[in-house]
Amino acid sequence: MNNETFFSNELIIENDILLLRPLKKSDINEVEMISFSMELGEFGARVKNQSDLSRYFDYCNVAKSNKELYPLIILKKEDKKPVGITMFGNIDFQNKRLEIGWTWIAEKFQGTGINGICKKLLLDYCFNQLALRRVEFKVDIKNIKSQRAIEKLGAVKEGFLRNYNIQSYGESEGTYVYSILNEEWN
Repeated sequence: MNNETFFSNELIIENDILLLRPLKKSDINEVEMISFSMELGEFGARVKNQSDLSRYFDYCNVAKSNKELYPLIILKKEDKKPVGITMFGNIDFQNKRLEIGWTWIAEKFQGTGINGICKKLLLDYCFNQLALRRVEFKVDIKNIKSQRAIEKLGAVKEGFLRNYNIQSYGESEGTYVYSILNEEWN
């Protein structure tokens, strides 16, 4: 696999509960129905209205065109309604690794297990379809909910990146790096 092939694919990742497919500009109205909540972490802090959401979609499309991020909409399989968005990024096929992140789940689906199901689907795809050696997660020091969710998957906390990001609340003190290796997943 290489970046050109990966980004030209229309990824479909699914099980009996969820369907993940590429995020499209035409998804904006459906996504708007579950947006605009401070319970959506960094996304909710930055995307507060339709104009912000439109800029977010533009950002996702440009990042995909530039082969930086591969945004996926998370849909309930039964009714094809969106429950959130997640992305692949920092993709390095030469070294057989990538990062899963930039995920947000609609407020009404938080705490239902949807995030764990989604992450397991993504990890299965990474290790069983892409034959990666490593999947990484980066989580802000203040995002305790996401740290716990990643740890539930069995990810190993590897380190701390000081002053790594600028978040909606200002300059972050840092970001934790987690990973799962192929042999740990399978």
